Amino acid sequence: MWAPIILAALLASPTEPTPVVPSAAFTLSVSAASAEPATALARPRRQGRELSLHWGTFGIAESDVLFEGGLEYRFAAYDLAGLIELNPIVGTSLLADGGVYVYAGVRHEWYFTDRFFLAPSFAAGVYQDGGVDLGGPLEFRSGVDLGARVSDRLEAAIGIYHLSNGGLYSINGGAESALFSLAYGL
Repeated sequence: MWAPIILAALLASPTEPTPVVPSAAFTLSVSAASAEPATALARPRRQGRELSLHWGTFGIAESDVLFEGGLEYRFAAYDLAGLIELNPIVGTSLLADGGVYVYAGVRHEWYFTDRFFLAPSFAAGVYQDGGVDLGGPLEFRSGVDLGARVSDRLEAAIGIYHLSNGGLYSINGGAESALFSLAYGL
């Protein structure tokens, strides 16, 4: 988890702020060249709408892994009282066994440099069983992407996600996904 922060610190120029520790509310930075106030790096660089295509494996901790693919639409960011900017998201994931997950939630991108970011997300949605029993239709998806801005409109990322019902049903199998995604700014 700390590898992106360490990498960003090593790549930063001595005259630019170097990120120290990101948090949900703010990010501290330190400048080796001056004693100016810390620069907040938690603000997303691109706040517009995006369409993301993702694909990878579902059930990576299980003996039988499945192909997973899907789409996610990211709305423009909303500022929450100056503390954090969140992008509402809606999306769907399709599994090779016929399972379908449709969700809505929020996402935030923390940029460590002008290119590299870490993006946690959380969503709730409806899961239709195609062969993997997750316990019931209401499922929660939490995860994180590590990515890079390729151009002004294109981002590439790898991500890990956990899908489970949080103990709402007697069966709470849960599953993890490892995905690659490409997001295009609209």
